[in-house]
Amino acid sequence: MLENLKAFLETDEGKESIERWGEKLRRAEEHKDRWAEKFKQRCESDMDGSIEKLLAKYDSKEYRDKEYGKGREPREDLLWVALEYAEKYCEECTDEKYLNMFTGSAYYIGSYVIQVMNGQGSVIRIDKIKN
Repeated sequence: MLENLKAFLETDEGKESIERWGEKLRRAEEHKDRWAEKFKQRCESDMDGSIEKLLAKYDSKEYRDKEYGKGREPREDLLWVALEYAEKYCEECTDEKYLNMFTGSAYYIGSYVIQVMNGQGSVIRIDKIKN
């Protein structure tokens, strides 16, 4: 089985498929970088206010009902953008009081800690920093 895969990857078609896959990954990375830059431009001057607006939107009954009405779990795309921003520009959080066994990565962002938690799926969690 492995020999078949190796033989395929050495063909012109195999090499082309690797190039397409690499190009797809490169475009996805560029897309994330563009959104992180947009987030930086729009939110960095009032990071706490921006985070609070995002949390208020995604926690609102109206938003959740609208998303459930479309037959899906509520999307939180801008929280993922905030995580991309944090990965690029913010300090990593290693404070155990904010982390748990599902934490993939965590960062300080304004007066908050943003983290991705991985289990049967992935979710963004944002906690206010405690003094």
